[in-house]
Amino acid sequence: MKDWIPEAVIYQVNLRAFAARGPRNPIEAFSEMRGAEGVSSPLQFVAEHLSQIKELGANVVYVMPPFPMGIEGRKGVGSNYSIRDFRAIEPEYGTMDDFVGLVGRVHELGMKIIVDLTPNHTSRDNVWTSIEGIHCREDDGSLYYDYDWSDTAKLDYTNPRTRHEMQSVLSFWLDVCDGDGVDGFRFDMAHMINDPSFWNEVLSELTSRHSGRDLLFLAESYGVANNRDLFERGMNAAYDDDFYKVCLYGYARDEDGQSKVCLSREAFTNGDFSSKAEAFAASGIAAAFEQALMDYETGSDSVSGPWVARYTDNHDEGRGVYRFGDDAVRAVSRLIFLSGHCLPFLLCGQEFGAANRPTIHDRLKPCDKGYRICGPDCEQTAQVEGVEFEGNLFARGPRARQAWYAFYRDLIELRAAHPGLRRGSTKLCDLGEVCGRHDRTVVAFERQWDGSLIRCAINMGPEPRRLKHLTRLAGDVLYGALADGTLGPFEAVVTLVV
Repeated sequence: MKDWIPEAVIYQVNLRAFAARGPRNPIEAFSEMRGAEGVSSPLQFVAEHLSQIKELGANVVYVMPPFPMGIEGRKGVGSNYSIRDFRAIEPEYGTMDDFVGLVGRVHELGMKIIVDLTPNHTSRDNVWTSIEGIHCREDDGSLYYDYDWSDTAKLDYTNPRTRHEMQSVLSFWLDVCDGDGVDGFRFDMAHMINDPSFWNEVLSELTSRHSGRDLLFLAESYGVANNRDLFERGMNAAYDDDFYKVCLYGYARDEDGQSKVCLSREAFTNGDFSSKAEAFAASGIAAAFEQALMDYETGSDSVSGPWVARYTDNHDEGRGVYRFGDDAVRAVSRLIFLSGHCLPFLLCGQEFGAANRPTIHDRLKPCDKGYRICGPDCEQTAQVEGVEFEGNLFARGPRARQAWYAFYRDLIELRAAHPGLRRGSTKLCDLGEVCGRHDRTVVAFERQWDGSLIRCAINMGPEPRRLKHLTRLAGDVLYGALADGTLGPFEAVVTLVV
């Protein structure tokens, strides 16, 4: 099906989260000794239960790297992002037949599937390391790696052989299911490859060869400048990292665990984020979100893109409810599903209020993706570590889990019901928020498409906000409500004006 990308709601599958189906208590562990038969592989399990993902409303399955993980230099239990062979499947997750079966089942249900891979690097024992010139080398001939990624080896795209091998890998997965393979890729650290002209070459060739299909090329990339460069080279989507950083630098939790607006000093040390930090300091968290929302309006088309993936959760960053608190996640999620040029992005388990980061390197370990605790004067009083855990720690109690599910399902249904929320242009709107200039928390904008006009207002903060220009919200209420002209803490209202 052509023209599916504007409709996308992406559901990220961490296969280890689906593999963690072991006993949950001693009684189940005792029963396990009797012998469990016919246990599905993670890939089979996802395929068997795809209808439940579709029922939520997600229509794009994003599979984290399913490839064999490197052994040499392995950290912990091994990383999905240290890949030994781009043309095979990690036995922990299943077989090639299992993956092909998943692709086929996704397409049977009218959904799409993208696979994650690492164009910047491989594992240190990758099958290509024996080929001369494929990898970057140190002066002493040893394999080079970026940052502290000592379990990886950087690829050298100045070598034509490297370009040929990676292009062959991408073609392989696009054709893996008798010519009806995956529908695109999430490219890990796409802006970091050492010769970005590779993207001009390979994306053009793949698009031309598959002219009958819309392919999603989603770059993990950091900073507006990097994203715009990749868009010019053929990427049609990228991470909106600045959007997430507004959350990271702008939200903390108080001593009771509640969401709090609190600008971190670290916001001013990140050069790419400096304009948002300054906007936040001058005009509140609303101004920072507004800048992020409008970064991609200029020079973009509301139908053909480019697109940005916005999220509160992903496998790298951990869980929004843990880092920012429940209320902030609800407000930011509303903003995501209502915003323009956006591919909403959910990490598996987010729909049930999951709090732990799924495993990257270790089954159970503290990690650096924690949260700030701020006191009444917005001074940080503590930094709490994050938790990396192989299982799934969902919201406590059936009612809480069901409430999170209904929350996301309602947002997905709202977006699906109104083309203007998927394809419309975006323009900021002044609703006359009554507050000090430095304390603004209400983000308001309109989405216009094919004669319809939808206006949206989201309160990104913990205090109610009275709005003076209520006539601009006149119309049929599609979502949320105002109480006597006041938008409640972390609440939203959406009206169909025309």
